[in-house]
Amino acid sequence: ALFRGHVRGDGAVGLSAPFHEHQNPDLIRELVHLLPHRRFILVGEGWREYALFEDLRVQPNFTYLSAPSARHPAIYAGFDVFFSPARFDDGSVTLLEAMMENAVPVASRTGFAPDLIRHGENGLLFDADAPAMEVADLIENALTLEADVRGTVLGHDWDSYSRAIV
Repeated sequence: ALFRGHVRGDGAVGLSAPFHEHQNPDLIRELVHLLPHRRFILVGEGWREYALFEDLRVQPNFTYLSAPSARHPAIYAGFDVFFSPARFDDGSVTLLEAMMENAVPVASRTGFAPDLIRHGENGLLFDADAPAMEVADLIENALTLEADVRGTVLGHDWDSYSRAIV
C-alpha cells in the first residue's frame, strides 16, 4: 500500500542498497560515466566507504541520498528504472518495492530477481559479471518498456504472503 505506482517518464535510474562490495559499486560508477545523459539516484547507507565514492559523488548526473525507509516510497516514485547490480543476493525487498512503484527493473540474475522479472516483459536481467556497456544498453531499453510493472507483482504483497502461510 505504501508503493502506489506512478507513471514513468522522468528518466531517472534509481538504486537502493547499503554499501557492500557485492553491490558492484564499480559497475555503478562505470554506468554513471557511460550514461551522462541519465540521472542516477542512489539511496543507501555507507556509500562514502566506497574507495571511489568521491569520483561518483561529483558527477553531475549522480545524486546520493541517505534516507530512512519511511521516505523510500516518495523517492521511488521518481524512478523510471530500478537498477540492481548485485554480484550475489539472497533476495531484495527493495526490488519488489520498486516494481510495486512501477519502476522497470534492470537487475542481475541473483536472489529472487529471476522469479519476479520476465526478461523483456516487465524488466530486464543480466549476468552479474556482464560488461558495463551491455548493462548500459539494458538501462536504455528499460526506459522504452511500456509494461505495467506494478501489475505483474501485485500478488506479492504482505497480505498475499500472509494468506499463503496461513
